[in-house]
Amino acid sequence: CCMVGNIVYALALPCKSLKMVLLGRLLTGFGSARVINRRYIADYYSLENRTSGMADFVSASALGMALGPAIAASLSIVAPVGHSDINSFWTIETAPGYVMFVLWAIYLTCNMMYFEEPDRAVHSATTTKASSRSESGGETTDITTAHSENSPLLNASTNEKGPSNVPNDVKAMKPLLRSWGNTPVLISLVLLVLLKCVLEGVSSSAPTVSRHYFGWGSHNSGIYLAALASVVLPTNFVVAYVSRRFDDRELILVTLCVMFVGILGSLVYGDNYSETRYIIFGIIVFVACNALEGPTMGLLSKTIPKSLARGILNAGLLATEAGTLGRVIGDFWLSGATFMGLDQLVNRTFEPMCVMVGLSICATWWSYSELQPRFDLDDDD
Repeated sequence: CCMVGNIVYALALPCKSLKMVLLGRLLTGFGSARVINRRYIADYYSLENRTSGMADFVSASALGMALGPAIAASLSIVAPVGHSDINSFWTIETAPGYVMFVLWAIYLTCNMMYFEEPDRAVHSATTTKASSRSESGGETTDITTAHSENSPLLNASTNEKGPSNVPNDVKAMKPLLRSWGNTPVLISLVLLVLLKCVLEGVSSSAPTVSRHYFGWGSHNSGIYLAALASVVLPTNFVVAYVSRRFDDRELILVTLCVMFVGILGSLVYGDNYSETRYIIFGIIVFVACNALEGPTMGLLSKTIPKSLARGILNAGLLATEAGTLGRVIGDFWLSGATFMGLDQLVNRTFEPMCVMVGLSICATWWSYSELQPRFDLDDDD
């Protein structure tokens, strides 16, 4: 999907077709592997290393965000600007589509040649024994409840408890309904929506805010966004390192406080709004949002009901959908703030987000004792 989507997107300009632009973007979105990657981490990483794996995943995403503007800047040298008939198939607008087609083709070839799918049944049995050993204080309890791809979401004992005439889809939805009363799952999903909303506000408003207040052009804005993404890499390496020594709830609380301070510093007070303050506090907010994603996804994968973890509505899908919802909310909120005028764009965008971050800090502190991983083998009744 990604290969076809990028080719369709690149050919949209010479074909003068807006439908091809939308179709290319749609196919590229279908080819996204974020859900699969997060599901893979949740399935094959132990509880102790899962937050570290999630932080590494965020670091890889940040690396892509940093390389994107760099590749675009390099293409401006070899791709002509404009829509001339002779060079319409290779312009600054169409070149990224062809380049990404080649990169996705290389990735697909390497993936088919070198990637090997681990045995899910063996890993599930190993994880079960490890969880039992953690609960029994180091004593290994041989529990062979391996779950394969063909295993039912609800085990036989669960099916025997309910009436035999209950439809299977209703039985499969019971863990989802119970998860709404799971405090760690709810807080994790809310935090994912919030951090993506703030992240979208920071990145999407940068060109408009910098041009309005400081007179920056697209080149300077691109350098600023590339610098933001590059700072995330060492930050998530630190998160991956400290996640082995601190709980997810501790990392979540600290990063929320840092985000709150960064948003407060980014607000406009009076007529004097310097570039230095905008850059420094923008980096703080951007880094805090990305650092928050790793421990939040780690907590979600550790606390989600086991039957849901084996089903379609797993931690990877829920995290991806929550992030998408956050981006949509952030874009709509930013569009509304821009429509009301550029003079108060920063405050109209980030003051409500600052309030939401403050409420999230209070909610995290209030439910701090409940933000713990689940070591039980089955869902609670």
